[in-house]
Amino acid sequence: MANPGSIGTSPFRREAHKVDLCVVGGGLAGMCAAIAAARRGARVALMHDRPVLGGNASSEIRMWICGAGGANNAETGLIEEILLDNLYRNPLQGFSIWDSILYEKVRFEPNITLLLNCSCLDAAMAGERVRSVTGWQLTTQTWHTVEAGLFADCSGDSVLAPLTGAEFRMGREARREFGESIEPEESDRRTMGMSCLIQARETDRPQPFIPPAWAHPYRTDDDLPRRDHGVCDSNFWWLELGGEQDCIHDTEAVRD
Repeated sequence: MANPGSIGTSPFRREAHKVDLCVVGGGLAGMCAAIAAARRGARVALMHDRPVLGGNASSEIRMWICGAGGANNAETGLIEEILLDNLYRNPLQGFSIWDSILYEKVRFEPNITLLLNCSCLDAAMAGERVRSVTGWQLTTQTWHTVEAGLFADCSGDSVLAPLTGAEFRMGREARREFGESIEPEESDRRTMGMSCLIQARETDRPQPFIPPAWAHPYRTDDDLPRRDHGVCDSNFWWLELGGEQDCIHDTEAVRD
């Protein structure tokens, strides 16, 4: 846990919030959790460490929503509601407008207190239960402490786990643990690698590229030795999967 003394003696402004549910992380999962609870009458605080909502689907990363694809499959519920609003109001698929649609869904939901640019840095416990979390809001130089009956960790990297001493795991579970056919036979520590977003634009003439002096050239497969170029290479998935290298951020590394 963070040093409570450093937060407790901080000269910066403090705000306290008491709600029914605190959601940490404003990606699509956190947004849907917050909106669903708020529409059912719960008082909700959504703490998100970025200036825009959506996580990987925001303008900062620009990963489109494609969870349910294929014949006779479609996203429903809140995701469908958001996508339909976007189709109607944003036919040219501009990411700035997309950000505004996500913002509107949360900011103007009456039962939600939205805390953007607010990084969750500390947690207070009551026995084995989380009593409150405290986040630092960079843009207002304010400490926000949220006390709640329930907490949802939708942060992506599970920030509440090390803050609360909760058990956590990294990697893929074995197929037999939950009866999932797509999982490996044995558990491992593999996680998804860093995404590389590629945008292409057709022009009527060649365009020069002048790399910065510090750029590293990648010319052959040997320059990316741990990338499995044979995995779905037609869709460039090898850029993200990272081959067979185990995740270096294991439990001991996290604790260190």
